[in-house]
Amino acid sequence: MSTLTCNELRAVNDQPLAMRLAIEELIQKWLAENPNERLPGAGEPLNLDEYFRWPEDLRLAYSLLKNSGHVPVEVELLREIAQLKQRLAESTDEPSKRELQRRVQEQEVALNIRLERNRRR
Repeated sequence: MSTLTCNELRAVNDQPLAMRLAIEELIQKWLAENPNERLPGAGEPLNLDEYFRWPEDLRLAYSLLKNSGHVPVEVELLREIAQLKQRLAESTDEPSKRELQRRVQEQEVALNIRLERNRRR
């Protein structure tokens, strides 16, 4: 489990007190209205390792996307590659197989380019 760095602690502590109190008030209100709600991981420490592995400038964006049910383009490409490979395995027609293989290769190249671009940040 990750611990907060000094800079991250300062960022939390630099938030205006009114904002932190408003957030705390919303949390307490929700808890009062939903006393029997069992949230996943309730009472357990948060594992922030994955969050802090993301580049700092992308953390907020990725968190928002994840919480709204959207996934990064890289994940979507992985899903599409898996679907194409499944169709390829089920295909019996040679021209269709060649087309599917071409599309798999294109998507794999697109994925590798995106991953390499993210590594260089």
